[in-house]
Amino acid sequence: MASAVSDQTGPPAGAERLARPTWVGPVSTVAVALLYLGAAFAVTGRLWVDLSTATPAVNPQDHVFFQWVLAHGAQVAEHGIYPFTTKSLNMPDGVNLMANTSVLGLGIPMSPITLLWGPQTAFAVLLVIGLAGTAFGWYWVFSRHLVDNRLVAFAAGALCGFAPGLISHAQGHVNWTAQFVVPWLVVAVIRLARPGRAIRRGIWLGLLVTYQAFVNEEVLLYTALGLFVFVLCYVVFNPRESKTKIPSFLGGLAIAIATAGALLAYPLWVQFYGPQSYEGVPTAVKDVSTDLAAYPAFARLSIAGSTETAERLTQGPAEENSFLGWPLLIACVIGIGLTWKSRTTWALVVTAFVFGALSLGPEIMIDQDGTGVEGPWRWLENLPVFNSVVPTRLSLIVVPVAAALLALGADQALKMARRTRNEKLRIAIRTVTAAAVLGALVPLAPQQLPTVDVPKTPAFVTQGLWRDYASDGQSLVFVPVTDNIYLDGMRWAAQAQIGFAIAGGYFLGPATEGADNRAIFNAPTRFTGALFDQTSRTGDLPPVTDETRAKFADDLAFWRADALILPQTETNAGQLRFLVIELTGEIPDEVGGAWVWRTKTS
Repeated sequence: MASAVSDQTGPPAGAERLARPTWVGPVSTVAVALLYLGAAFAVTGRLWVDLSTATPAVNPQDHVFFQWVLAHGAQVAEHGIYPFTTKSLNMPDGVNLMANTSVLGLGIPMSPITLLWGPQTAFAVLLVIGLAGTAFGWYWVFSRHLVDNRLVAFAAGALCGFAPGLISHAQGHVNWTAQFVVPWLVVAVIRLARPGRAIRRGIWLGLLVTYQAFVNEEVLLYTALGLFVFVLCYVVFNPRESKTKIPSFLGGLAIAIATAGALLAYPLWVQFYGPQSYEGVPTAVKDVSTDLAAYPAFARLSIAGSTETAERLTQGPAEENSFLGWPLLIACVIGIGLTWKSRTTWALVVTAFVFGALSLGPEIMIDQDGTGVEGPWRWLENLPVFNSVVPTRLSLIVVPVAAALLALGADQALKMARRTRNEKLRIAIRTVTAAAVLGALVPLAPQQLPTVDVPKTPAFVTQGLWRDYASDGQSLVFVPVTDNIYLDGMRWAAQAQIGFAIAGGYFLGPATEGADNRAIFNAPTRFTGALFDQTSRTGDLPPVTDETRAKFADDLAFWRADALILPQTETNAGQLRFLVIELTGEIPDEVGGAWVWRTKTS
């Protein structure tokens, strides 16, 4: 990618920039950053209306999970608690946070905001930084290493930062929107091929890899896979040029691997062999793949999108990774035609084809219809590491590749215009180029993220009343027990800065059944959890017998329960209150918006 400009015809790279006043570069860079920030605030605007109650409409469970891990990161920064596992969630078994997306690389730096204004604010700030930072990072790389025209680089950066895939993930997955390290990883890898400074460049790459591992390992894996295919293709297409660069590249890469390996060895050991580790993502998401018809379609949150079409072509609104739209695909084909002599172009094309094909999953689907044709993912799906990959997310690798092809094509067209002596033809080429870029990107422009309101956090949390009921080594058991549906326990614990441990939770942990130790969502269901869930869903009170009370008591002992907490806003709260009275034989305290029962185990 670094030599993409040099293998095009036209004036030397940077010649146009040298003719500008010295202040133009910094001013334009600041302007670009502000534009991206403004766009990110606009997209997330509904969250900012009331951070205390607004939550993404389609993915509230991940919003709550990331609030919890951001609060955990703040506790790591403030009190130096152990970062990689916790007993504050899923008491007493705990949670392997390295085997979950604990975003320590975001949570620790954001700790001042989390501690001052709460994890809801930190989450919203990170969404803005993630979207805008990703766009700006790619703009910087494109404008300095790929194309001459900064407007073209700005458009390509906007596509990378605000692509439909990232906007869909912004509905809860703050780890996926925070891809601002990826452009620098790409540049750091390519710079390894330059002679000299191998140690410095290798260490820098190793540090970037380490940091990205604590933001999102999956993004790091996809970046590594994408770079592997791109670099391999570039070497194959440029054997003479690459021959002299391979020793420098491999030397720097070895130093990078050694640096990252030394820093990540222990955290990765905890992830794969520590307590509550597992092998492979849950079966429910293992084969979530891309419908081939999704690539030319528009996502539901794009201005040209259709909810009906998106629902037909994807498994969920937070996984619309591949919706590039037919105008962008056409623009990329035109870009390939304009730069077909460029070896960089063909390395990009192969990379896009490889990961586009892998994203189709075990069987290729076209508009919901099975073709009976196995996808190349079949060859990889059961291999170590790959068994933790959700195949549809591999299509996100295609996004920066498409942005690069669009930028290369537009930049080449503008170079042709500069070389043309006919003024009318020059204007016509520029006009058509601008129209093509706008026509490719405007239909993908994002709408605001939809939100819903949750009840305000009650005085039980905001006034610290929970302190009278929670003690070290014990848990608070929420009614119903906390999981991916009943989220108050995790939400309240996060807003209390992890002041108390809870039973259950929403996370990835090992299943208790099955030989493959594949992960499941939530904790394994216990008798009391199922009892509370049934009452909350149906409003029907189950019969309470001595056997029921005995199983209930066993569960409380297992959870090391200090108290039972029933939020007064819970669905069918009246029936749940009556049920717990029947189980405990006690009338609860009414404390700051919750009913609270002290347990005999406390």
